[in-house]
Amino acid sequence: MIRSIGYTIGPMRPLIGVAAVMIALVPCRAEAQLTSSFTKDNITDMLRKVGVHLNTSFRNPLDPDVTKGTSLGASIGLSPGQTNGWRYPFGLTMFTEHLHSPTGQEFAVLRTRALLAGIGYGWHFGRLSTGVSLQTGFSVNSALPRGDVQSAFGITAGTVSVDAGNALLVRPEVKAEYFIKPKFTVRVSADYMLLRPDVTVTTPAGQITDQWDASNIHANIGFGVYPFRK
Repeated sequence: MIRSIGYTIGPMRPLIGVAAVMIALVPCRAEAQLTSSFTKDNITDMLRKVGVHLNTSFRNPLDPDVTKGTSLGASIGLSPGQTNGWRYPFGLTMFTEHLHSPTGQEFAVLRTRALLAGIGYGWHFGRLSTGVSLQTGFSVNSALPRGDVQSAFGITAGTVSVDAGNALLVRPEVKAEYFIKPKFTVRVSADYMLLRPDVTVTTPAGQITDQWDASNIHANIGFGVYPFRK
């Protein structure tokens, strides 16, 4: 009887091995499907938050030799969450400021393009969402001569060149967004941007440096439209 049992199990060993492998793979397949489903759900949720922002922007430089007026623009962003919690904002900011010589004459436009990332916290009160954040980043800056640069620095002969270096920046921000309709909002925000690029003006008489501070206070008001939000 014992020999009979041994003879019966022997031919079954390959099938038992295959079954063991299949059983071992079941959790792996289930885990892979769960991960795929989780990733797909996250991407879907993010796409539903995508919207277009139409903004009116007010930027006030703190340096009297730097000016900036009101501007209009559009951007793409995400709708605020519906629960309180930590946020990890990131984005791209682009703006220009006007540089003036010691005589008050405008001589160049400072163009800034910066990539930002940081941490924040958001609160949700019914239709109202508010938040604070602190972001830092790296700005790529350029200075474009504008107007009579020689006259701005009292130069009658020779050339005047303007150069702006890249720089780090820091931006604390507060914001609020109110949903008038499920897919339509009113948005306001205010931030302070600490930005000190090296602006160098080279004239036949020498170089002028460390005279222009691009730091500014920025306020923004506008509307948000989120066509895919549910």
